[in-house]
Amino acid sequence: MRPCVLGNGKLFLGFDPEARTREMFWPVVGLTNHVRESADNACLIWYDGTFHRIGGEAWHTQGRYGRGMRFDWSFRHKTLPLSVDMSDCVDPYNPLWVRTVTLNCRNTGRLGLYFKQNFSLGENQVGECGFFHADSGRLYHYKGPYWVAITAILEGAPGGRRVQCTTGAAVAKVRDGGVRLFPETGGISGQSMDHGLIDSIYQVTCEGYGGTTLNALKVTFFLAFGATEDEAGLTLGKGLQLGFEGVYRRSSRYWDSRLGGDMQGSFYATSVKLVAAHCDRGGGIVASCDTDIMGGFKDHYRYVWPRDAAMCASSLIKAGLPEYARRYLAFCAQIVSPKGFSWQRYRPDGTRGSGWHSPNLPPGELPIQEDQLALSLLTALDYLDRTGDLDFIHEIYLPFVKKAAGFIREYRTQEGRLVRPSFDLWEERRGISCFTQAVSAAALMASARIAWVLQEPDCTGFCEAACELLEGLYSDLSDDRSGFFRGMGLAPCLHDRTEDASLFMVPVFLARIEELCHKMPGSAAVRRVRQLLKLLRPRSVITWKRLEQALLVQTGPEPNGIARYTGDWYCRPEGAQHLPGNPWFVTTAWYLSSGYLLKQLGKHDILAWLAWFRANASGSGVLAEQINGLTGEPLSVAPLAWSHSAYVDLVALMQAESVPDAKPRLPRIRRKRRNSAVQGEYRPKRTCFQEF
Repeated sequence: MRPCVLGNGKLFLGFDPEARTREMFWPVVGLTNHVRESADNACLIWYDGTFHRIGGEAWHTQGRYGRGMRFDWSFRHKTLPLSVDMSDCVDPYNPLWVRTVTLNCRNTGRLGLYFKQNFSLGENQVGECGFFHADSGRLYHYKGPYWVAITAILEGAPGGRRVQCTTGAAVAKVRDGGVRLFPETGGISGQSMDHGLIDSIYQVTCEGYGGTTLNALKVTFFLAFGATEDEAGLTLGKGLQLGFEGVYRRSSRYWDSRLGGDMQGSFYATSVKLVAAHCDRGGGIVASCDTDIMGGFKDHYRYVWPRDAAMCASSLIKAGLPEYARRYLAFCAQIVSPKGFSWQRYRPDGTRGSGWHSPNLPPGELPIQEDQLALSLLTALDYLDRTGDLDFIHEIYLPFVKKAAGFIREYRTQEGRLVRPSFDLWEERRGISCFTQAVSAAALMASARIAWVLQEPDCTGFCEAACELLEGLYSDLSDDRSGFFRGMGLAPCLHDRTEDASLFMVPVFLARIEELCHKMPGSAAVRRVRQLLKLLRPRSVITWKRLEQALLVQTGPEPNGIARYTGDWYCRPEGAQHLPGNPWFVTTAWYLSSGYLLKQLGKHDILAWLAWFRANASGSGVLAEQINGLTGEPLSVAPLAWSHSAYVDLVALMQAESVPDAKPRLPRIRRKRRNSAVQGEYRPKRTCFQEF
């Protein structure tokens, strides 16, 4: 779990509750973690002849996101008269991280701050080198094309002439115990240059003479990446010229202009920035960079799932940041296979990622998750509708839109009424999923709309295929009594009637198709689509009510989110057999969106549930994948970009409507005790956009 992540599309940093860097990606977000697993990148204090680590059980810790790509920490020691205020900020344009640390204490004659580095450049522990230039005060780590330049400067000279201040650094092999610390003198022992599996420490110390005492020390730490020593050094030089305040001002202005207002503590602005931090400049949008999930099986969430990525890209379009979707769609055009399908997941450099979908299938079937491809086509139309960028859509039409939509049109069975079996939204079961059927129909209609705008001849064929899939949705995957089924198994006519939250999205896709019908030529296929939509709407309402009753997690007097499906096994806590599963933020958002579209929920209901999202975030405003249904504890990875994009979508849904002046009365959401070391929730008094 990460209370703080920061990024700019090239550099990504993840911090644990002790403010230690646990993830450091450059130049591709999510690809190569330059921090060694379980590394101790600690910040240390030298006080009264002893060393103390910042953070941990001995400290009271709080943290919050500030304006721009900034995070502010507050540490208060439980027994010693020590307090630390720390701020981290990433430059919006350069691979540059700046940290300012202010240490306050009771009067003492000696005080120091120490910054420890445990890297694993290139994500391996072989052949790293580090050296310290005493003349320039710069510490370098390098391996191949990865260079890190580091320095730390003392802000002001405490105590005037009667205080001696020292800065320096040392490097040493971990095999030999690493850089040694000497509590009596505050000194460090190591080499000016060493290689192999190494660590380093940068120190800033001050010592008073003639009775002079110290009660504060402020140090700014700079770290820059580059492909060469000169490149890393140049970026570091820019950071030194700007200082922390200069980097922060650049970041604040950058995000203020993009969000139309970026007030400190805004949960909405934080969610947008957290989604954006997971977006690589090359177009990939990774699910999560939290490496705590790896465990013994040595895999993670640092992949581009087109499912998550497409939904995140669309939410950023709604937030007024369509350039992220543009890059993602260009990424899709590169990764889509020659036949037009996409694999389960990809590494952020566009190469195929690991997976678990077996290739041993009947002839003509593929080990794919077809809904991911369809969702990306919907993102393409979202981008076109928002920007009107016909030039870009024309560029990706042949390599992506036509190819992907053509695959969906051909990859059907039952005389075109049903999609072929593929893996479901949750990547667990293979069959004909109702979610896949509905989103594929919506994707074909979206592709028809794009073809019509570009005056391409594929419009009619895509529209007719969408109509046939809607007919299958009506005749084979739903009925008037139960509404929509989860899907069909591999055995003929074997319906899967498990209550599944993915069905909440079926009416959302149908509403999108209905909207497109008003923008398309009045062909016979479009008229038939409109008729089918009228027949399917009552089934949408029946399904919604059925799912609400089955999947709403009720552990007290107040509702506590929506489970994925009945009997969900993933991360299920002991003693929770009576629950359908743990609440997920994404499924809860789907429940609200579809309920609002079907007029089963009103604006006041959505606003109350938005408070539930905030109440179940970590103290710093980070949303996990899911929460423990019994305790409210965050589970799996945090942050999950998909969870924050779901919140952004709900806010966009509310902002699309006129909000009444009178503030609605909201049901009180119970606050849960959190185990996270980062406590407290910060909200702005007002923002220049509607905050929920």
